[in-house]
Amino acid sequence: MAGEKILFVDDEGQIRKLLQTYLERRGYRVTVANDGYEALLSIKRETPDLVITDVNMPNMNGLELTRRLRSEHKTSRVPIIMLSARKAADDVLTGYAQGADEYVPKPVEMSLLSAKVEVLLRRAAAAGEAAGAGSSPTTRGRVCLFLHAKGGVGTTTLAVNAAISLAFTTIYRVALLDLSVEFGNAPLLLDLRPQRTLADLADTRIDDMDEEFFGTFVAQHASGVRLVAGADIPERAELVTVAAAQHAIDRLRATSDYVIVDSAASFSQLTLAAIDVADTICLVTSPHLASMKVTLDCLETLEKLGYPKGKVLLISNRITGHGLDNDKVTRFFGRAPDLSVPYTAPFDEAADQGKPLVITTPQNAGATVMRDLAAKIAVAAPVVR
Repeated sequence: MAGEKILFVDDEGQIRKLLQTYLERRGYRVTVANDGYEALLSIKRETPDLVITDVNMPNMNGLELTRRLRSEHKTSRVPIIMLSARKAADDVLTGYAQGADEYVPKPVEMSLLSAKVEVLLRRAAAAGEAAGAGSSPTTRGRVCLFLHAKGGVGTTTLAVNAAISLAFTTIYRVALLDLSVEFGNAPLLLDLRPQRTLADLADTRIDDMDEEFFGTFVAQHASGVRLVAGADIPERAELVTVAAAQHAIDRLRATSDYVIVDSAASFSQLTLAAIDVADTICLVTSPHLASMKVTLDCLETLEKLGYPKGKVLLISNRITGHGLDNDKVTRFFGRAPDLSVPYTAPFDEAADQGKPLVITTPQNAGATVMRDLAAKIAVAAPVVR
């Protein structure tokens, strides 16, 4: 393997030059930085394939740099090798706790470092293939993200009912990932109580998870929909890492035709991680001016992120009997919503029972629209077997 980009971070000029020359002779493209701040600026310009960082540096040390890289959706999977003259077990464990993949003591044995670089790059390449279910992008599970820019617009209700509607076709295997980690309600709407949530992965090395262990995070609904929850209580929301969310999506899409992701009303790192892999986005609003205004802001943000307009389904959900009429909603956005959900009181009644509307009252007008939504998702992100 050669040609991969490596970022080497160390405040000692001689060591930077020595390692840069050594790695470049082995075919790698090497960029250097003097400390963590310089490293972050370099990464902002171009994401490396691997980072090698010293621990003790001025301004920002290697531990803080590693922590920041692991918390960002674009860099959470980048392999990191940590270098340090400190060889005590506690120092090594501290490096691993911050997210380092390998820990190499100083003075550096070049052959050992080279071997670790090669192993980590191969592992990262294999992980990338696994994220695609070991096959081409046309055959892996599709990810549909339900996104909203203002709370209380019924996004979770729509996500749950769309997932059930897809599963009821008996054609698709469907999973539901609740990334509204502070106040997630997907388990409640399905009357499910997962044994574990992604918050329980805070002290677990993601690479050490096997399929059997991940299975303990999955709750099975009678419809066939498999649910993975972010957190069970708000104070544990901060324990849900970007790496855990990415790993959950990878696992679910490897064994599902559709992964429905319910997100919070923010462009958090968790939401951005889901946007990175979303095949389509259902952007939910309500026909009220405040909701529509922030939804327009959300559309502009998606455009700035480079997300294709054609992959966004705009959904107007009438959660009360009031609100602007459909013509005014169309004029406001300069386009008609892809789907308008009428006010349906039984939605709330079904939620109180922990049974989605498409199950309790399948002939209801709202349930019919949910099946239409499932069909639109299948058209926007078709599964190819």
